[in-house]
Amino acid sequence: MHAIASRSPGFAMIQQLLFHALVSTLAVGIAFSAAPVARFILYQWWPLVSASSKLLLASELVVAAALVLAFNALGIAWQGLRAKRLHDVASLVHVLRDGEPGLATRKGAPIAGARDALILSVTGAHTFGAAGAPFRALLESCYEARVLLLNPASEGARRRIRSLPDPAEARRLYREEVAASIAYLAALRESGKRVSLRLYDHAPFWSIVVAGDRAWVRHCHDGHPLRTQPDYEFALRPEAPSQGLFPPFCRFALEQWNDPANAEYDFATGTLVRRDGGDGSEEPSPITAPA
Repeated sequence: MHAIASRSPGFAMIQQLLFHALVSTLAVGIAFSAAPVARFILYQWWPLVSASSKLLLASELVVAAALVLAFNALGIAWQGLRAKRLHDVASLVHVLRDGEPGLATRKGAPIAGARDALILSVTGAHTFGAAGAPFRALLESCYEARVLLLNPASEGARRRIRSLPDPAEARRLYREEVAASIAYLAALRESGKRVSLRLYDHAPFWSIVVAGDRAWVRHCHDGHPLRTQPDYEFALRPEAPSQGLFPPFCRFALEQWNDPANAEYDFATGTLVRRDGGDGSEEPSPITAPA
């Protein structure tokens, strides 16, 4: 993907020179071998085939199979070119499925140098809260983290929970997972990192992680646990920053973070501070409030 891959100009030039040298070598080899191959087919192979019906039938089957394979290969190559073009336009870089190694262990992972991170998640457990979560290393390496989690006591959370296969178990897990994520973020704050947490009330639709020039997006599909959905990684296109899917997902996450309807979590008191009431009113955290 030329629009996404970060290659130095020198390496790209060497790669192109080697590719042209390989093509030229193949062309010269085909040119020099064309005449001997033609003589073999005309004067040795064809007289044998024309004199034997069985050999003629076998040759026809072989040629037909070769043509089928060749046309299938061309079709696959054409589909690959179309997929590459679509990936370039959408700036899709990688798809991280559940159970795959985390971003910190994947070769070429771009999160090591990220200074800040913006995370819009549901409970945070399968994003950073649980051990082995794909973005846990991101929070441990970045300087500042802004996190949005779903308020488990909100109507949006109840709508989400009712869509899952086991609502009673999901309700219990949501509270436990949000509490574990908050405890993890509190530990990061105590270690000296700048961590901010807000809780939103609407039903989740996207889970988004933005760090540097990358965005990882996971769809919150109704009726399916978030852990079963893959993370789609999008990159900023430096030559066309307004194109691709990185800008809209990044803007959506920022708009959610700046939404005044979202409550700020006070780590010192364990309460939620409503920012849209104008009076700075506080309410108990849904993690510690009675069920």
